[in-house]
Amino acid sequence: MAFNSYGAYKKVNVETASQGKLVVLLFNGAIQRASQAKAKIQSGRLPDAHNDLIRAQDIINELRKSLDLKTGPLACQIDRIYEYFHHLLVQANLHKDTSYIDECVALLSDMRDTWQEAFGIYESEQASLSPAPIASFNGSMAVNIKG
Repeated sequence: MAFNSYGAYKKVNVETASQGKLVVLLFNGAIQRASQAKAKIQSGRLPDAHNDLIRAQDIINELRKSLDLKTGPLACQIDRIYEYFHHLLVQANLHKDTSYIDECVALLSDMRDTWQEAFGIYESEQASLSPAPIASFNGSMAVNIKG
């Protein structure tokens, strides 16, 4: 029962998340899968490690697909970084070498933290641009819905 509740919470959390939060959730998922794969390689559970690495690669591919490469060179550079993450995961899977996973998780964590900070700044700037509530004639606050 608790698992079903958690699954429902997770689904609502993802469905109502901002674009920035979704990007961070994808990074968290890739980091989690790669870390699980590392533990499974170390314990000799290679088929399970393979599956986790494939799932992490799929997440990186989703991040790559979310980029609009027509927006300019920055998006193309980010795509190349994502491509490198994918390469590390493929190498880890081919060689069952956790050093590739260590490098990938460190880079993914740094980039996730950067995205999280950038989206936080963006959201706070957007919040400061929203119109202030208007005081009504009786002193209570009203919301400006005209924008």
